[in-house]
Amino acid sequence: MTSPIERLPVEVFEIILSELELGHYQQLRLSSRQLHSLSLSPFAKKYFTDITTTLGSPSLNRLDNISSHAYFRHVVTQLNIKLLTYRDYKTLMAIKRVGIFPPPKRFPVVRGVRPTEVSEESTLFDDLKDSKNGKCITERLARSLVHLVNIKAVCFRALHSEPQGWAFRNMPGNDQVFRQKCFQVVVEAIIQSGVQLEEFTMAKQIRTKANKIVKSADLECPALQLHGSSASSLVHSFSHLRSLTLSLISNREHSTLTTRGEFCPSHFITCAPSLKHLTLKLDRGTDRSTDSATVFRSIARTCRLPALESFHLLNCALYSSDLELFLVAHAQSLCTLSLNCVQVLSGTWVAIWTALKGSTKLQLLTAARLDSPSSPPFASKRYSKKTLDVESSEKSMEDMLEELVVSSYADKDKAPQGLADTVGMWV
Repeated sequence: MTSPIERLPVEVFEIILSELELGHYQQLRLSSRQLHSLSLSPFAKKYFTDITTTLGSPSLNRLDNISSHAYFRHVVTQLNIKLLTYRDYKTLMAIKRVGIFPPPKRFPVVRGVRPTEVSEESTLFDDLKDSKNGKCITERLARSLVHLVNIKAVCFRALHSEPQGWAFRNMPGNDQVFRQKCFQVVVEAIIQSGVQLEEFTMAKQIRTKANKIVKSADLECPALQLHGSSASSLVHSFSHLRSLTLSLISNREHSTLTTRGEFCPSHFITCAPSLKHLTLKLDRGTDRSTDSATVFRSIARTCRLPALESFHLLNCALYSSDLELFLVAHAQSLCTLSLNCVQVLSGTWVAIWTALKGSTKLQLLTAARLDSPSSPPFASKRYSKKTLDVESSEKSMEDMLEELVVSSYADKDKAPQGLADTVGMWV
């Protein structure tokens, strides 16, 4: 005899399921074979579309189980690699030595690690120092990726927000090295598996017009260096890549690596010729070193992405001529441009706004916390953010850019003849 809930229309049943927590899901799925079958699809979409690993042995075991499951492996579309800090691993090692699970309350809680898995998870930091163990982790991850037949996205980022102390000093060297090793493992696993991705990101993205990113990986630029045949192999995996987010540290004074890495990001980007969405964060926090200008110069001169529709640039110092070159090169396809915490070292923002007039498809421009010696309006709090949106305005982008050019002059008298009367509109 069927129960009342089993006789509900499928649409109504799925609405009810969408409100259930995991424990209630489990009880429902154990109630009867009919309910188990009816709830399989919504259960899989809710809990297995987006899966996570820390690269530790326990989470790789779970990933292997999912990739071996006849149904769930077809549902997974995104893999999140979430990294712990060196401080977290020191805590896990201390708990392991005590050998009491769950651990005594004197130990800080390490979110993302189950108490029963502390012993195995705590070894990852040391495992990656050993090339043999690192190769084993790469092979396990690659094997799982092969069986996740519908995977489209990989997100490589920090599990938590930065510890409070990091905001006032460099990222600790142990964490920089650990993240670099993890990144090498992930890239090599992608190459070995042969998966073709549509999105690769180094941060958690908050979908807004400004495309805010948090919990970013913040890798040093040389970490993106590809050796031997890796570059050509990555081109295969990135041949259908549509979205790429890079979160980097350009400042060589903060680097633990001796290799000059200003060309590494541009080489990495060129592995994805079909990119439509590119986000670049070239330094940590509000730190904008002159080294980021060198990195961006390499990108501006090397990268040509015919399908690029949106470009987001954060935490960067640059020369206006380089940004102009990049914008002109992508003028025929660019629809969205976002600039946040960007400093012009030489040149003016006026020249950049003028160069944008050639972008005939541009529909949205957002600019925040821009800085340059010759652009006083943006240096004040009043001008900290500017948005030009064709959809919400009755004006064309060309007209709004012209007004922005005029308003960028510090003095009304410096405006070009014929435009001086409109300066007050934006000032």
